[in-house]
Amino acid sequence: MDLGCGPGRNAIYLASRGFEVDAVDLSPTAVKWAEQRAHEAGTEIRFLRGDAFAPGLDLGRYDLVYDSGCLHHLPPHRRVSYRALLDRVLVPGGHLGLTCFAAGQDGSELPDEEFYRQGRLHGGLAYTPEALRWIFADLTEVETRPMEEQPADSPHFGVPFLLTALFHRPSP
Repeated sequence: MDLGCGPGRNAIYLASRGFEVDAVDLSPTAVKWAEQRAHEAGTEIRFLRGDAFAPGLDLGRYDLVYDSGCLHHLPPHRRVSYRALLDRVLVPGGHLGLTCFAAGQDGSELPDEEFYRQGRLHGGLAYTPEALRWIFADLTEVETRPMEEQPADSPHFGVPFLLTALFHRPSP
């Protein structure tokens, strides 16, 4: 599952490499654009428009949940909903791949309580590797590191202000 798929870049990449992909986003505009791009790329992806955190969206169970930019746009109290979503959809033995704003690079580093005093996210929250380890404490960290910058002509995306992480849900 591509969580918060936006224009579908990651969903298309995964589908082009043989993954069966569900991609979900809250924005009807983003989903429409992603569907168009997926069609142009010749990939089959099931796109879902709606709130992935709310009951009722037709989500399955997944070996991989990939989030490129969803977590860092959620207010701190929504981390509980995020964790509940993972509990519902990530199978034992599955992986969570995550890309978010890196502390010291981009995004806001205000304490959680300050976001509520100010009433806004300032473009998104920045995370440290330690904060991600705390949020996903029941998952096993495979790797957490800054994203590697990619040249403009690279077929891959990479900017150093993002942190990447891979976590594994242990099997019982």
